[in-house]
Amino acid sequence: MAVPLTFLVLILRTNIQAGIYLKMIAKVILNNREHNIDQCFDYAIPDGMNALPGMRVSVPFGFGNRYSRGIIVGISEKSEFENLKEISKIIDKEPLCSEEILKLCLWIKEKYFCSFYQALRLFLPPGIESGVKEKNIRMVRLASSKEEALAAAKKMLSGRAQIQGNMLKILCENSPVSSFELMRLSGGNSAALSALCKKGFAEISDKRVYREAYNSDKYARSGGCTPTGEQKVVIDHLINRISSGRHEKILLRGVTGSGKTEVFLQAIEHCINIGKTAIMLVPEISLTPQMVKRFVSRFGEMVAVIHSGLSKGERFDHCNKIKNGEVSVVVGARSAVFAPFENIGIIILDEEHESSYKSDTTPRYHARDVAAKRAEDCGAVLLLASATPSLTSYYKAEIGEYKLFEMLERYNKMEMPAVKIVDMRGELFNNKNFSPLSLTLQREIDKNLQNKSKTILFLNRRGYSTFVSCRECGYVMECDDCSVSMTYHKNINQMVCHYCGGLAPVPEFCPECGSKHIKFFGTGTQKIEEAITKRFPSARVLRMDTDTTSHKGGHEEILDAFARGEADILVGTQMVTKGLDFPDVTLVGVLAADTSLCMDDFRASERSFSLLTQVCGRAGRGDIPGRAVIQTYQPFNSTIKYAKNHDYINFYNSEITNRKRLNYPPFCDIISIMASGETEDCVEAFMNDIKAELDRFMKSSGCITSMIGPMPAPLAKIKNQFRYRILLKVSSLDEIHPLLALLIKNGEAQNGKVFLSIDTNPTNMF
Repeated sequence: MAVPLTFLVLILRTNIQAGIYLKMIAKVILNNREHNIDQCFDYAIPDGMNALPGMRVSVPFGFGNRYSRGIIVGISEKSEFENLKEISKIIDKEPLCSEEILKLCLWIKEKYFCSFYQALRLFLPPGIESGVKEKNIRMVRLASSKEEALAAAKKMLSGRAQIQGNMLKILCENSPVSSFELMRLSGGNSAALSALCKKGFAEISDKRVYREAYNSDKYARSGGCTPTGEQKVVIDHLINRISSGRHEKILLRGVTGSGKTEVFLQAIEHCINIGKTAIMLVPEISLTPQMVKRFVSRFGEMVAVIHSGLSKGERFDHCNKIKNGEVSVVVGARSAVFAPFENIGIIILDEEHESSYKSDTTPRYHARDVAAKRAEDCGAVLLLASATPSLTSYYKAEIGEYKLFEMLERYNKMEMPAVKIVDMRGELFNNKNFSPLSLTLQREIDKNLQNKSKTILFLNRRGYSTFVSCRECGYVMECDDCSVSMTYHKNINQMVCHYCGGLAPVPEFCPECGSKHIKFFGTGTQKIEEAITKRFPSARVLRMDTDTTSHKGGHEEILDAFARGEADILVGTQMVTKGLDFPDVTLVGVLAADTSLCMDDFRASERSFSLLTQVCGRAGRGDIPGRAVIQTYQPFNSTIKYAKNHDYINFYNSEITNRKRLNYPPFCDIISIMASGETEDCVEAFMNDIKAELDRFMKSSGCITSMIGPMPAPLAKIKNQFRYRILLKVSSLDEIHPLLALLIKNGEAQNGKVFLSIDTNPTNMF
């Protein structure tokens, strides 16, 4: 019996009023960073369209129905809205990310004041939006029997089709072969190859080729080592927790050379054996080559690598390997925490104290926090490891938030390096030594050169000289677009801004007063390299800093050369302070220990202790005792004394007492509210409005315990943008979070005149 049309309309209207659609509904978030449209929009899924969460889509948006891209974050049978627009197109054949990752993106969006799309991009291979594709090569194979092909080749070679005959003969010996190689070996071309295919002697197909981030063939396979007593306690506990699928946060403090990496390897090996996956994070690209070597030697092609030094194609392929379950282990820098793994057993942060785990761009996440959230969501173990844990992490271990393990002996039972402190004031005034190398350090380097042992020298400054200044009027050459002094780089004979990359010629006369007495001040790694070459002409020297490692594979080239014995002395910045394991390095020199001590940051002592302890720990990791020389103008500074004695516990006790007295983290959270814009008056006025909002909030809540500003930031101008800052100390992030989210939304209403950013517990206070 036919159903009256009026009755069908009544049913449809009733369903709409009840929030029921006959079609399935996709919850779509658009690829847009603006917070005013950073929300779910309902779209009807057309009949027959296979739409799933995690797939990118093209949808009509706005009154003009302009097509916008978005991603499906959920599927529903209901919508509260009528007359829904339909999805125009599905972009992906399968979901780009799992529902677990979509939930994590929502967490990142809320926690770090970013849009959902900005959070999602962290998990996607770079270049996927601009068209990075799988790499394929054309392969050619015989389409007939070898006997038939040889007979045909013989006829072709005796006739006019000699190139085709050459191709066919090569195919008989090397099938399949790439079309490129076939044409190169035969002297042929694509027309000749097409002719062979038409005659039925050859066929062409595409073969997927992975762009590899490492060459596994150059790493000899290795097995596990018998653990020490200290190692075994940690390994057994990790294996128990991984097997049970129970989430736990663990802090491992192990002195330099105690064998923390072997602990990582054995825990990850257990993950692989029971079908789970593992993420291994290192703080810098410079540490990746040695860590990759250790992991690939142990696990072969089960290892993927992710860091910013890879090409887009390499990262795309490695992300696909991870997503497709072709690998079980990821090794990489900060961004590797977003590896699209499932069934994670353990996430490890080596050198967990390092500030490079914190992002300085939106989203301003800390890899440690993201790792903790991922581990919690999937029942995995979070292992934080360091010889010098951050004060916050060690405090959390003290109060029971983390489980603490400590390894206090070196794996080879050798003593920690003997450290000498050299007072550089005496070098200058008593010894009349104007060299950046103290006489003590020079003697120690001489000994190493005679003994054929290696030396690492650390200076926390790249370039040749720190700045250029006039000795008459005191003028210091600054970048035109940034309120920072420029650094002289001798290799290009130019002044360089390390913030915007700007270049300027070296002045012959003072631009301020016209004086000829304009001079280089300070010392950089280039100048140290020159001083060493002059003092030790027979020494072979390698320099490792941003300038020498900026090209692809730069870190690995230098470290491999040093490992092969092609240099006696390695000079470098922070890249040489941690993670490097060379058994024949017996001497470490720290050339300017005061550099990090004198920074305008409450963590200056913590960072200095860590740097000094870590770099000194590069010495004596083999069979020969190590020694270190620390050059300083503050020989009686308590931080330097603690570092000399490798005394983490007493340093921690002293520093945590100061932090508590002054109410610094971990006893509060610090929030940096930064506004920047081209017009200083506009930026200042906007920040005054924010201060008024904060003042009103302080009257109703005791959450803010301290507020400084607004005032110009320590670097008041970068890239021609004026910068103003407010610093807050807060007792509850949860309580102030809604207000901060509102401030971000108000900042977007400035229409590009002012850009506002909010950073929780920033590692960079500039």
